[in-house]
Amino acid sequence: MENKVFPTLKDVLLLCFLCIVIQLILGLIISLFQNILILSDKSPIISVCYILTSIISFGIVILIGFIKKKKKFNDVFQFNNVSIMLWISMIIFSVGFVIIKSELDNLLNFILPVPKILISTFGTSRIRQSLIIAIIHTGLIAVFTEELLFRGIILDGFKNNYSKKKAIIVNAVLFGLIHLNPWQFLSAFLTGLITAWIRIETKSIWLCIYIHLFNNILYSITIR
Repeated sequence: MENKVFPTLKDVLLLCFLCIVIQLILGLIISLFQNILILSDKSPIISVCYILTSIISFGIVILIGFIKKKKKFNDVFQFNNVSIMLWISMIIFSVGFVIIKSELDNLLNFILPVPKILISTFGTSRIRQSLIIAIIHTGLIAVFTEELLFRGIILDGFKNNYSKKKAIIVNAVLFGLIHLNPWQFLSAFLTGLITAWIRIETKSIWLCIYIHLFNNILYSITIR
C-alpha cells in the first residue's frame, strides 16, 4: 500500500500548477506596468520584476510545501556536507555532462527546429537581459528555487512514497514539464534525472545545486 507522505504526485501537480498560475498573474501585472510606464524589455526595472516573479512564485510554493512537510529544514532539503573527492568527481563530470547534453540539444534542434514563435517567446527575454542580470536570474535564483522545490520538497515526498527508480524518473519528468518549453524538455529532464539520483545517493542537495548552477551560468553566457 502506498504511503501518504506529503507530497504525493497529486500534491506535486497542484503545487506546480499554483507556481505557474502565480507566474502568469505576476507576468500580466508586469506587462501592464511596463505598458503604462512605457518601459522597454531591456529596462533594469523589468528585469528585476521578473526576478521577483521567480522568487515570489517558487517561494510561496516552497513555503507551503515546507509547512505541510512538518519536518526540520535540513531533514527536507539536506544541505549536508559531501567529501572533497565527490566534489572533484562532480566538477569533472559536470563538464562532460554539459557537452553531451548540448550535443543532444543540437541534434534535437536539427531534427525538429524550434518554431520562430517559440524563439521569440522563450529566447528574446533572456537575450535582452544584461549578462549580470541573466546570471542572477537564470544562474542563481532559478537554480536555488528549482532545486529547493524539486530536489527538496518534491523528491523528499517521492522517495518515501514510491520506489527509488520511479521517484527519480517522475521528478525529472515534472522538472522538464515545468519549463513549459517542449524544446527545453530533454535538457531539463536529463538534468533532473542526474540531480535527483545524486540527491538520493549522497543525501545532500549541494552537488545538485552545483550541476544546475554550472549548466545555467554556462547557458547564460553562451546564448549572448
